[in-house]
Amino acid sequence: MTRKSKVIATLGNSTDSILEKIVDGGADAVLIDTYYGEEEENVLRIEKIKQLREKLNKNTAIIYDLDHIYAQSKYKLIKIEEESVDFACKHDVDFIACPFVSNIDEIRKVKDILTSRGKKDIGLIVKIDCKEAYDNIDEIISFADSIMINRDELGMEMPYQNLPSIQKEIIRKANDSTKDVILTTQMLHSMIYNPRPTRAEVSDVANAIIDGVDAIMLIEETATGSYPKEVLETVDRIIKYIEKQDIVNEEDTEYRKHKMDIAHAISLSTKHLLDAVDVNNIVTYTKSGSTAKFIARYRPKVPVLAVVPTKEKARKLALTRGVTAFIEPKTLTMEEMLENAAQYSKESGLAKEGDYILITAGQPDLGKDNVPPTDFVNIRSV
Repeated sequence: MTRKSKVIATLGNSTDSILEKIVDGGADAVLIDTYYGEEEENVLRIEKIKQLREKLNKNTAIIYDLDHIYAQSKYKLIKIEEESVDFACKHDVDFIACPFVSNIDEIRKVKDILTSRGKKDIGLIVKIDCKEAYDNIDEIISFADSIMINRDELGMEMPYQNLPSIQKEIIRKANDSTKDVILTTQMLHSMIYNPRPTRAEVSDVANAIIDGVDAIMLIEETATGSYPKEVLETVDRIIKYIEKQDIVNEEDTEYRKHKMDIAHAISLSTKHLLDAVDVNNIVTYTKSGSTAKFIARYRPKVPVLAVVPTKEKARKLALTRGVTAFIEPKTLTMEEMLENAAQYSKESGLAKEGDYILITAGQPDLGKDNVPPTDFVNIRSV
């Protein structure tokens, strides 16, 4: 069974000996944080991850946690270190994680720096880590590429009894906006010291998956813990079990509240087609990855194979729940798209002979470096 929800492993001394396992399916992305390594150590880790993902043909994304300066009160962001953004650009990471705290102007500056360095494709993950961030959640979601709920710091400013409902609200809003949402801090905290989780931690991870997070991020559990391998195996086992139960929340009616473009409407239609036809996976041809995100937003019960033109685009989908990327650099005719989709599914291990797959695509405009919006759906056997 393919795990739909993604796992992010923070790298540190405890992971240095298992990096190959992490890239080979242990995690979908890794976090580089200066708290868990000096610059030289982190450069080596980044280079090793890049070497391993080439060797193993994986699309493991690299996230860099930006350094920043706080006032003495801690919860007043003064500035984000520009040198830290430069480090991320120099080492060509896929995402950067930024604190919000109380100064969105600093986050805007980060985007400006990325653009000026020719790295505007680096994804921007904004942390929800204080009351003001929660109060401005709609603005942050519209601005960011992805959202990270930092429960540890958020919980220091918000009443603890409010945190579960706040977490659910943020997840729902991110889902509705087709923004990846990551949940982190103390997911399997006891496994820093023990090879097994507590029952409460198992329930915590399970409920996060049911609520609709795209990714679970492990911090000390992998970076400094005594059992990083066991932690990754445990979170994988919990997620797969919950996803196999096909537990769903109340019917999503958000789409009824507004008009949508054709690609979005096609993406929504796939969810309802799956209820009528026994399909093993969805294959979507997408240049930017946006159609795959639209489809994933409606939480289909089968995995999504996003056929993208580059490895960089593939890694941008590493945090999106239920999406596996396949790289096809050539511009295909519609006939080639339909014929190749079955082979791509088989090569990715998502379908076998006799299975049905659902294909979405846009009519190709050969001779131009673009692919029109998704406007076509087809179901066929492998």
